[in-house]
Amino acid sequence: MAVIINGQVKFDANFESGNLNTVTTTDSVTFKVTTKQDIGGRWFYFRITGVKNRYIRVNVTNSDVKRAMYSYDNKTYNRFTLSESPSMNVFQKTFEEDTVFVSYYTPYTLSRLNEQISYWTQNPECTQNIIGYTNHNLPIKELVITDPFIPVSEKYVVWIHARTHPGETPSSYHFEGLVNRLLQNDDYAVFLRKNIEFHLVPTTNPDGVYYGRSRTNYDGVDLESNWNKAEDQTTTEVKLLKARMTEVCNQKVINTALNLHSIASPMCTFYVHTASSTSDLFYRRQYQLAYLNTSNNDYFPQSDIDESNLSAVYPEGWLWANYGETPVAMTYETPYDYYSNGTVVTNDNLYELGFKTLYAVADFLELSHPKYQILDNKNAVKVGEWNEYNWGTRYFSDNFYAAAQGFGLNNVTYTSQELPTGEYSIFAWWQDDTDNASNTRFTILNNGEENIIEKSQKTDGGNWNYLSDIKIKSPGIIQLKVDDMANGNVVADAFKIIYKGEISSVESITEPDFTLYQNYPNPFNPSTTIKFSLKNPTNVVLRIYNVLGKLVTTLVDERLNSGTHEFVFDAGRFGGLSSGVYYYQLITEKSTYTKGMILVK
Repeated sequence: MAVIINGQVKFDANFESGNLNTVTTTDSVTFKVTTKQDIGGRWFYFRITGVKNRYIRVNVTNSDVKRAMYSYDNKTYNRFTLSESPSMNVFQKTFEEDTVFVSYYTPYTLSRLNEQISYWTQNPECTQNIIGYTNHNLPIKELVITDPFIPVSEKYVVWIHARTHPGETPSSYHFEGLVNRLLQNDDYAVFLRKNIEFHLVPTTNPDGVYYGRSRTNYDGVDLESNWNKAEDQTTTEVKLLKARMTEVCNQKVINTALNLHSIASPMCTFYVHTASSTSDLFYRRQYQLAYLNTSNNDYFPQSDIDESNLSAVYPEGWLWANYGETPVAMTYETPYDYYSNGTVVTNDNLYELGFKTLYAVADFLELSHPKYQILDNKNAVKVGEWNEYNWGTRYFSDNFYAAAQGFGLNNVTYTSQELPTGEYSIFAWWQDDTDNASNTRFTILNNGEENIIEKSQKTDGGNWNYLSDIKIKSPGIIQLKVDDMANGNVVADAFKIIYKGEISSVESITEPDFTLYQNYPNPFNPSTTIKFSLKNPTNVVLRIYNVLGKLVTTLVDERLNSGTHEFVFDAGRFGGLSSGVYYYQLITEKSTYTKGMILVK
């Protein structure tokens, strides 16, 4: 429809995914808008023309938007500022162009999806299938991403679908980030494609997406809660998805299934299904997958995970009824406006969540690549008295070992695969408990060198906890050891070794021209001191990065004399920094070295 106000200002939604119902005004400045409502009126997406240099105020009365998006070209979208979004459902602005598009969140249309699929399928390990056609003759498309020369019997099977509720466009950017990472041609992505067959459905509800619905298909049915209906009440879309999932499971049962959605609350969340509605094993395995997603995740802390009873009306319930505990299946929700740490949602950080989701799935399946290794208890060597446990939800894989306070005689040693030359970060995972030690010793044995790190295991369970960075100057193995010389119980559970990059050619030939010390205190809040010693006068750059490699600040960029130097990093000066691992990197004219540190709030 189109509405013209005083022959000048025009509202319309005559385009793909558009949603607009009525527009009224009393003064041609303040406008009241309603959307076409299904079981929710959240989604809106419309165009306003005749507004250049004109102040208008719009109230979308049946939505719940906090800070809407706008674009002058319908491609690059910006979020209205806080002052331009003075209250829920309202935006106001003097626009710079004659035409502006506004939406609940950045649109993700079928046209955009088709462009992405054309790009993705240029990779020969990404193929497109048509699962079937909707009542309005739109295809439900599936991407199968895997190495086609390795039989599925030798792989895991992962199913991920998105956009059941068409207005939940952040889920499509989350999905896109995962696919983009999976299709890269680095060693790790190639490794994942060799070991997993991914079945990815970008939108399960193309009719709803195309016709601008909020939470239903074109006919007003919520596909999400349609999975246990009688045959004559089951939508075409759900019938097609059931048939395809059955076909996939007949070849090999799905191991992991994710149902990507978006939520109006300012948080990410998983809905972990309760043990009473599933089983104790399934309940804990769900938490394992959820914790792997929250680990070192600026946008998704463990406290955001939620629980619900498993219901037969949802796809997870259908999988449980037909395949039991094998497919670990959950709904993953991303927000529209803010994360729980106050960070504003953007397409870029939704992409990051997609990357992390892929890593979490691979860790959940315990896939270990030489540059991205997981060392679990299965291949560890125990010495002395250790007990095996599987209580709680925060341990890795099937069990963990624990020992009482001792004198260092009881230990567990983990040995890596051969590591290529390069820099690596080492992380440890454990089940936390108040009776655990606050000074558990982790020893890294690397080419005859011994590095001991102490960590508290009273907290931070269910998380990859940073220990240290190491350098492998020639291909070889390392060993990681936990012993009982501590002030409480100690836990030996799992380690992860992540490749960071190559050692510079200069450093591999010459000795470093400085010594970089561990920051103190570590962990810290809000400030910590970084100390280094220079052998000779040199130009120095000292930078701070977050765990994703994004620059936080440059502390030093100047020429310094030989001797010892100290600089303070005050996290409080940088609003929004969340708890987690950060890196400080020292660069001189001859050498570069990076160490990790932990901010705890």
